Amino acid sequence: AYGVTSSGKTHTMHGDQDFPGIIPLAIKDVFSIIQETTGREFLLRVSYLEIYNEVINDLLDPTGQNLRVREDSQGTYVEGIKEEVVLSPGHALSFIAAGEEHRHVGSNNFNLLSSRSHTIFTLMIESSAHGDQYDGVIFSQLNLIDLAGSES
Repeated sequence: AYGVTSSGKTHTMHGDQDFPGIIPLAIKDVFSIIQETTGREFLLRVSYLEIYNEVINDLLDPTGQNLRVREDSQGTYVEGIKEEVVLSPGHALSFIAAGEEHRHVGSNNFNLLSSRSHTIFTLMIESSAHGDQYDGVIFSQLNLIDLAGSES
């Protein structure tokens, strides 16, 4: 989500109990599709990071501060980021809630808890066919990004 401070980016991404945002709806949809898919095994993992003052912090591991972006033959990754296996939509959302406790926020004229950082919530999905139908592992990744205010 992109926009100026207090335009509703974080609310659009997270929502609330009555009106879930993009992140909880995407998680719910992924688990629904997995439930309807036969003949495949799935492994889902999540990570949640914050970029604050050009420093990458792991929101799932408060000791994971000042992480580095690396690149290898598989692509770009954040070295040392904690990845948690998730078993249900509620399980995934519990990691988001825990991560939000470590996020940098501050007050402004419009909002007492305004986001001061960019966040990236990543849902990693691995799947493979059962038994004799094994076709290797298929890897997918969904990155959901909430940017801080866009003022210059």
